[in-house]
Amino acid sequence: MNAKFILLTPVYKDWKNLEKLLAKINVLFLKKLKSNFDLIIIDDCSNEKVNLRKFKFSKINKINVIKLNNNLGSQRAIAMGLKYVQKFYLKNYKLIIMDSDGQDNPNGILKMITKSKDFDSSVVARRGQRKEDLWFKMFYEVYCFFIFFFTFKKLRYGNFCVLKNTDVQKILKDKNLWSAFPPTLSINIKNIRSVTINREKRFSGNSKVNFGGLFFHALKVFSVLRYRIIFTSLLYLLISYFTLFNNFFLFLMIIIIPIFVLNLSNFTMSFYNKDNLIKNFKKIKVIKF
Repeated sequence: MNAKFILLTPVYKDWKNLEKLLAKINVLFLKKLKSNFDLIIIDDCSNEKVNLRKFKFSKINKINVIKLNNNLGSQRAIAMGLKYVQKFYLKNYKLIIMDSDGQDNPNGILKMITKSKDFDSSVVARRGQRKEDLWFKMFYEVYCFFIFFFTFKKLRYGNFCVLKNTDVQKILKDKNLWSAFPPTLSINIKNIRSVTINREKRFSGNSKVNFGGLFFHALKVFSVLRYRIIFTSLLYLLISYFTLFNNFFLFLMIIIIPIFVLNLSNFTMSFYNKDNLIKNFKKIKVIKF
């Protein structure tokens, strides 16, 4: 029996782009996959009047719109969507997660689904070429460097992925999901595969993400990886202290101490993650058609 396909996407004031995205995905499912899919939209408190009927394309079985009471951001919106999938879908499904603005190339869905079938695993879209501003690309490279430096993990993917139903169950057991989705995925799914997919431009409009938002997102990612960061920080300091690299030790102190202090605060914050997810999920409203 073939697996059911579910498409989950968070939306915040990007309804026009979502309509364009769904039109492209509809063609993909019509011509390549020859299958239908369920659509789950997480409305991240957009406060816009939208005619939801216009999103009912031919290959969409049904649409569920999860309306959030507060703007939680894409990471927590995805966590709410995953919780909804867990509650209302039992087994034998493939969950496609992607952003709604057009930057996630719909053609990547076919590549990930094919690889998922070949290896019987979840698949993430490893980011290839990007079309954002130079400052964003530089920040992203610095962010990736620090993650690898402190955790020995290459976390070069975002929300775009295809997940097996069993892996959805695994990551929902981890309270870190409330902080950030990609690192929670990386530490819970050991046999995850990847395909390289270039990041596209938005269909229209400007990105709502600014430097402050990216920095805060980076801190949330670091909070998920806090155990590795604290361990490697201490390891680096001990190695440099007991060797001849005294100058390097001072350099590490300047970098590591602030990150070490931040991670101590992250331990306190993590205690409330699971409760916050459950509390917010109880407040959702769902529109079905």
